Amino acid sequence: MKVKTLFNILLIIVALFLAILATRSVLRPEKYKSVYQQRAEEVRTRLTTIRTIQTVYRNEFKKFAGDIDTLVNFVNHGVVQIVKTTGEIPEDMSEEAAFKAGYIKKVVEAIPAKDKIFETDSKLTSENLKNFEYIPYSDGKKFEIQLGKVKSGKTEIPVYRIDVSLDDILVHLDKTISPRSANTYNKLFNKIFYSGLAEETQYKVLYQPIWLGSLTDASTSGSWE
Repeated sequence: MKVKTLFNILLIIVALFLAILATRSVLRPEKYKSVYQQRAEEVRTRLTTIRTIQTVYRNEFKKFAGDIDTLVNFVNHGVVQIVKTTGEIPEDMSEEAAFKAGYIKKVVEAIPAKDKIFETDSKLTSENLKNFEYIPYSDGKKFEIQLGKVKSGKTEIPVYRIDVSLDDILVHLDKTISPRSANTYNKLFNKIFYSGLAEETQYKVLYQPIWLGSLTDASTSGSWE
């Protein structure tokens, strides 16, 4: 009787172990995928914000910023010159004639760069402009901007590109998979099913780095577009 009982217990242990292995094989790639997708979305959001800021910066200075700190300073302290027309054009008079006659005038007004940025992309919020210079989860690593020029006929067009490597996207992956803030049950669950997941390269090769812009084309599109 004791032998049979021990045998049944052993079968239960083996079955439980096999069930855990089977569940791990299903959960682990899905967990890796969900973490990558979450982080990639955060990177794309920040790159989209940088693109809007670069657009406003170029309109003001006729060039792109070559480093991220320049854009941070532009957002926080920069101003943009806006040309406004005041007055009214009389009937049966052209705009050019109205200018010459003094009925209308052009006035240059300086406004905070931040206001122009929000005007350029109405989807941006103040939260988007906080810490946009940092790669998410990287402990303070900043996006790096590469500058270049491409020829279009006799004209040289300024271009830029920002590359975010897969290593930068997935840095400190274990902290997201098993956060310290998790309760005891979740910590045990994560340890059983996700321990060592960050080091398993067979999942990493399934995903791509992210970039914005180009040094060979006059494009500010992202790799996800």
